[in-house]
Amino acid sequence: MQFLIPSLQLRHLKSSAMHLQSRACLLLYSCFYFVGYAYASTRNRTCIIPSNFLSSNGTADDSPAVASAFAKCSRDAVITFGEGLDYNILTPISATNLSNVEIRMRGNLHLPQNITAVQEAVNASNAHTYSTALYWFKFSGPSIDFVGTSNVTNGWIYSYGQAWWDANPVNGTGIVSRPHLMSFNTTNGSLQHLKSRKPIARGVQLSGRNLTVTDAVVDAYSTTAGFPFNTDAFDVTGTNIKIFNSVIFNGDDAIAVQSGSHDILFEGGTIGYQSHGMSIGSLGQNQGSFANVSNIKFNDVTVINAVYAARFKSWIGGQGLAKNVTWSNIRTYNVTFPIFVTQTYFNQGSTQTQLENGATIGRPNNSTVEMRDFTWENFTGSINTFQPGDGSCVTDPCWYDAGLPNLQHTEAIIVECNTNSSCRNFAAKNIQVFTQTGEASTVICLNATAELNPDLGFDCRNGTYFPL
Repeated sequence: MQFLIPSLQLRHLKSSAMHLQSRACLLLYSCFYFVGYAYASTRNRTCIIPSNFLSSNGTADDSPAVASAFAKCSRDAVITFGEGLDYNILTPISATNLSNVEIRMRGNLHLPQNITAVQEAVNASNAHTYSTALYWFKFSGPSIDFVGTSNVTNGWIYSYGQAWWDANPVNGTGIVSRPHLMSFNTTNGSLQHLKSRKPIARGVQLSGRNLTVTDAVVDAYSTTAGFPFNTDAFDVTGTNIKIFNSVIFNGDDAIAVQSGSHDILFEGGTIGYQSHGMSIGSLGQNQGSFANVSNIKFNDVTVINAVYAARFKSWIGGQGLAKNVTWSNIRTYNVTFPIFVTQTYFNQGSTQTQLENGATIGRPNNSTVEMRDFTWENFTGSINTFQPGDGSCVTDPCWYDAGLPNLQHTEAIIVECNTNSSCRNFAAKNIQVFTQTGEASTVICLNATAELNPDLGFDCRNGTYFPL
């Protein structure tokens, strides 16, 4: 990398460090280079993980070798899964004391295909709720870089979720004791070229700060009638987390921004299949906790065959504040609800799908997670009016239709504020989405008053959408 700054000799790097950092970093590129070089140069240990997959005809458990590598190279190191090698990860991997480590993913990881064995592992961990979930991979510590490959044949995590989806009983919402795939908690780190095929349920929980995710691929596409319940791609709780150029086909949120998240960017890429879109929430299930989300932006995303594109969800009787949220330059193709806001959310799933403690029924309507400074701008495309919804509907009416007055499935915008003061400074600009039948697009709007939302962009009433 010397050619990036030819005038800076390597022998001067150490002596120049404090001088470069103390200056105002007038040349941002040079500063970026220096920091990157400093991290890379201090990763002076290497652990290459051996695989017994081929020699055992795919039966051996490589988890002990993986755990050993993470123990030996937990600091200032590069841990490598070999090029094109397969690894059976039959027991969960927890590496929570990492520091300045690159996880170089050049092989393919395989989770157990025995559903009962995985359920036993989840039950043994006593992880029966979302907040205590068992993650099959758990990485935490400062300066962790998970570096996959652009080679589409390598770097995959195979979870064999199709069998789990097919085992779901009629009118069920996912069988019990499902593990989450990965917890990735770091400061000043990255997740590059993550590739996940058929995740069992939730994908990656991103936590920490100053974290960048690039070029992820999540394939939760069901090839049967079995629906991939709860296959969130990214659940986010942290500060300054950026996700670029993802390809996500799943049966739940492509990204769910949770309480405690600030300065989040989701930009570029394509989401679809039966996705539940780019979501804030759900917020406010725990009525004793104040939900807090701010400065969230979703930009330049294509949404195909999804239930939602832009979505906000908070529980009735919750409390908190979501502020300064924008969805912009969104292309929707065959999307049931292009823009959707509800402050009366409920979850039809089990306790394992709840974000936090809190009653799911019988909740007093005594408070609301307030929304301020929300913008939806430059939406184009089509509304799914022929076959709205998805396979997650196991109730009558469907959970995503419940409580919506005179629903026609021609709605470009649905805004359901719980009170006439809980939504402030909403703005919808250049919303150009059309129905597949040729009918006029419509809106459902409750309690977004003109006084508190002077730039709303349409009349808050139920009926034909007329932009102002």
